[in-house]
Parts: sequence; structure tokens; C-alpha cells
Amino acid sequence: MNRNLKHCILGLLLLMGVACSSNSSSDREDAKEAGTSRDCNKLEPENPYSAGSGHYAGFEWSEKNKPGSCGGNSTSFIAGCEEYQEQLVAYEACLSKR
Repeated sequence: MNRNLKHCILGLLLLMGVACSSNSSSDREDAKEAGTSRDCNKLEPENPYSAGSGHYAGFEWSEKNKPGSCGGNSTSFIAGCEEYQEQLVAYEACLSKR
């Protein structure tokens, strides 16, 4: 299985997990009573790659430029760019469920 497909599957699984979480008002009230809230900070995009690698550069570039799609001639750069976008989607989905 190629790396891009793995990233897509991981992103979908993350989104499904966020989308499948309960959002009923009673659940939110229970969470407030317990003094807890959805901790989206754990999902905030974080570059998992080693500095100097193509993956790292793609992640950093995507973070700074927020492109709609990733392109280029380097598969590692593209994979890093796509990793940032997948993390961002999961993070924003979490924030929207607060």
C-alpha cells in the first residue's frame, strides 16, 4: 500500500472518529459538570518528520501557505504537505464540535 493511500485512510479514520462522537446537549452538560471539555489541542497539527527531509519541508510549506492541494515533483514533499492537510482537517473538525 503506498504512503499516500495510508495517509488518506488514516485521515478518514480520524474524521470518522470525530464525526461519530456524540454531540447531544446532555453529553455537553455532563462534560461541563465533570469539568472537562473536548481537548482539541491534542489534534493541533504537529510536524512528525525530521528537519531537513522532503516530508518535513512539505509539511512546513503547507502549514505556511494553506494550499487547496499539494503538488510538485517530490513525492516526499507532497506526502508531507498532505500530512499537514489531514491533521488540519481533523483539528478543525474537533474545534467545530466544541
